[in-house]
Formats: sequence, C-alpha cells, structure tokens
Amino acid sequence: MTSTAIEFNAVLKTFRDGEKPAVDRVDLAIEAGTTTALIGPSGCGKTTSLKMINRLVEPTSGEILIDGRAIRDMPVLQLRRSLGYVIQHVGLFPHMTIARNIAVVPQLLGWDRKRITERVDALLDLVGLDPDEYRQRRPSQLSGGQQQRVGVARALAADPPILLMDEPFGALDPITRANLQREITDIQRKLRKTIVIVTHDMDEAVKLADRIVVMEHGRVVQTAPPADLLLRPATPFVASLLGEDRIIKLLQTTPVERLSELGAEVEAQSPTIGLEASMHHALTVFLQTGAAQLSVENAKGVSVGALRREVMFEFASSEQRNASCA
Repeated sequence: MTSTAIEFNAVLKTFRDGEKPAVDRVDLAIEAGTTTALIGPSGCGKTTSLKMINRLVEPTSGEILIDGRAIRDMPVLQLRRSLGYVIQHVGLFPHMTIARNIAVVPQLLGWDRKRITERVDALLDLVGLDPDEYRQRRPSQLSGGQQQRVGVARALAADPPILLMDEPFGALDPITRANLQREITDIQRKLRKTIVIVTHDMDEAVKLADRIVVMEHGRVVQTAPPADLLLRPATPFVASLLGEDRIIKLLQTTPVERLSELGAEVEAQSPTIGLEASMHHALTVFLQTGAAQLSVENAKGVSVGALRREVMFEFASSEQRNASCA
C-alpha cells in the first residue's frame, strides 16, 4: 500500500500584491518512493513549487505536508537537513575536498568520523566515482558531469527520504546528461527515494518519472503516468509540450516484458534483449538486425521467452493511431 510523502493543499504563492500568482491554489499528492517530474515553460511555477517544499520560498496561503505534518510547524534547518537538494549549478564548496563536500550534512548532524568516511566512500561508489581517486580532489579538478555526481552524492549523504532536484542536468552536454539520467534511474531502483524533479525537458520527464505534473500559469493542468500523458493529453497545451514524436516517447516508457511471450521457444541465434528494456530499444534492435524475433532474457541472462517482430510493429502502429486520435 502506498503512502503520501508530500501533499500540497490549495497552495498559493504571490510575490507582490496585485500580481498574478506564481503558484495558483495547487493541490497535489506525491507518493512515497516514486519520482515525480514538474514540467512546464519558464514562469509556470514549477521551481517555486519545489522551493516551497524546503521553505526556500514560503507559501502565501495553503499548506504543504510531509508525511502528514505541516512543514510550517517544522524548524527550517531541521526540515532542510532532512531533504536532499540538487540544483543545476551544483554549488560545491570550492575550498573543500570532495569528501568534505559530501560530509557537510552528516557533520552537522554529529555523525562520528568512521561513519562519515564509510558513507562518503559508499556514495562515491553509488554515483560511479572511485573513492580512492576522487575523495581528496577539489571541485575545480572535476568535469561538470563529475561535479553533478558529487552534488547528488552530497544530497544523499544523510540518507534523506526525499530528494529535490531543480533542473539538475540542464547545464550539461547531451551525452553527460543521458549518462546521469541513467545513473539517477539506477539509484532510484536501488534506494526508492521520493524524488521531485523540476525539468523543462519532456524527454527527461518521460525517462525519469513515475508521474508527470504539467504546470501552466501557476496551475496544474494534468497529472498522470508518462504513458497515460502521452496517449491522452488533457489540453492542446499539454499536447504541444509532448511534441510530434509522442509515439517514440511512448515506446521509451513501455517495457519489453509487456509484449513478450514468456515461455515461448526461441529460434537459435536470435538477438537478445533484457526483460526490462524499452520497446523503443527493441524496435532499434529489430531494425538493425532484421530479425523476426528477439530472445528475451531476465536479469541473470537466462532466456525466458520471445518478442516477435510483428507483435512489436502492430503495437507501435496501434499506439500511433491512438495518439493521433487523442
């Protein structure tokens, strides 16, 4: 049974009297252990909404709850130390080593040296940086992508249940950005944090999120899992954000397991694909190899069934028709 980790109740934020609200009476429930993406154009209220969760911005009215408790009743420092926070430009302390940057919150919480050292090394491993190589470096000695990995490690240092991410990969090149998106997906699979990520990139939202919250003029106009959003955009505005390649995005969200014939016999020399791979990846393999079927393997590399080309293509054609009618 799922529980609500973060709840917005009629949250309003105006920065000046008489101006249109930056966030306009938002109601939103975010389930524990899921990734939620807030998306929309500049000025839609997504970053303001995120910053109200850790009280970098205070609501004008309404209420935000974490695990059922109103955040206005929590001491600000206690609240912020209980939340991981990752921003676009990282914000590492340049005069500190990487290890000390990651250890900032655990030190404030009074952890002992041995526990901090073990945590720093474990987190560097988690984000794909060798502790022996990177522990004593300074931020200026790292690439932008490496600095962003350290930023994620620092946000996770005290093992917070909630991770807030504000355009965390927006300043990175496309290859580094894609690599870090995969890292976050892997980390979430292992840790099951409640992640709220602000992004202007629908492809990123589709890749990372369990639910996507589309905002326009400070209001939530649609909240849905990626596949539902792609098939049934609620308004022309949402459809425009999704773009003309909606079917490609839909295939990226659909796992091979959905169309696989589990237990089916597989022809010898059939190309292989993982059970959790996307249908978009399967389509690429079919087009590259010309194979009639793929051998579907579980995480241990054991064949558990087959995916037939005609089933894949019929699925893609059917979803394209559905998307065109939506």
